[in-house]
Amino acid sequence: MNEEDERLQNLHAEKQDELDKYNDTYDRLIEERNQFTQQQQGLVDQWEQTQKDIANQNLQYQQDLYNQEKQKAEDSYQKEARASYVDYQKEVDKYGVSRENVAANGLSNSGYAESSKVDMYNTYQNRVATARESLNNIKLEFDNAIKEAIMANNATLAQNALQTLQQKLDIALEGFNYKDTQTQNKLSWENEINNNYYNREQDVLDRIERENQQKEAIRQWEEEMKLQREQLEYQKQQSSIDNSIRWAQLGNSGSGTTLTESYEVNTPYYKGDLNPDVKKYGAFGDAGYQPKGISGHGKLKKSGDTVTFNTQTLAGQKQTVTQNVWVAEDGTKWYWDGRVNKYLSFK
Repeated sequence: MNEEDERLQNLHAEKQDELDKYNDTYDRLIEERNQFTQQQQGLVDQWEQTQKDIANQNLQYQQDLYNQEKQKAEDSYQKEARASYVDYQKEVDKYGVSRENVAANGLSNSGYAESSKVDMYNTYQNRVATARESLNNIKLEFDNAIKEAIMANNATLAQNALQTLQQKLDIALEGFNYKDTQTQNKLSWENEINNNYYNREQDVLDRIERENQQKEAIRQWEEEMKLQREQLEYQKQQSSIDNSIRWAQLGNSGSGTTLTESYEVNTPYYKGDLNPDVKKYGAFGDAGYQPKGISGHGKLKKSGDTVTFNTQTLAGQKQTVTQNVWVAEDGTKWYWDGRVNKYLSFK
């Protein structure tokens, strides 16, 4: 029931507001750090891509230069091949051993004609072969240079990738350490807030407990005062009844008639009318004066508990009695007090 106290509810709401405020602050710091970490890693990726583009552009430039040199070598070879052929034709005509000159001189099938053609042709082929070999060597040299450039570029790209990975790992580690620190700070604040409000809650609970004790003391005092008033009223009633009986006895003493007392309930603790609930619910035991129910609360059954209290008889004899504690249908608890001939609430 203490949890329903407005002071505790307000304190709980205040504590939750305080926790929400600090949690929001640290969560925002952590989120900002996450974004900053992502931005840094994104910049590192941009750097790597830029370096990759530069390296690839340099590689392409070197490849273009080498391919240009290869093309120059190819052009030189073609030029040399054509020049060799032209020189070959000139040499053949120079010595008059072309097909027309040889025929005019009557040497068409002579050994001189055939030997000259072979020598000139061999010279032509040797020049072309030499030019071809030079071209192949140059192409091989530039192909190897291109391969070396590609390998060097790959090494550069790999080194950049490794450097990028290391930087991103360093950034991630810094971000993790920052988040871990802020998380620890967050937990520390939560513990401090919980401890602070726990102590404040205990103070409120102590005040509530003292108030409840005071209320209970007042209730018991009021109950005792009520019982005393009822006893006083009962004693007044008994005194009035006793006086009436004595006066009646005195009034009839001259005629020799004796007045006999007649009560519905006649016990050492009470003499008077029957409790009206007996007619509604019936009574326990043979005496027939303790009802089995209470109007407005319903029938009674034993709770299994008892209550012991001090009382006294109508004759003034003090006694200690033990009575059963009864439970009504509405859940309230009661015990029978013979002094007032009714059930009293059991708290």
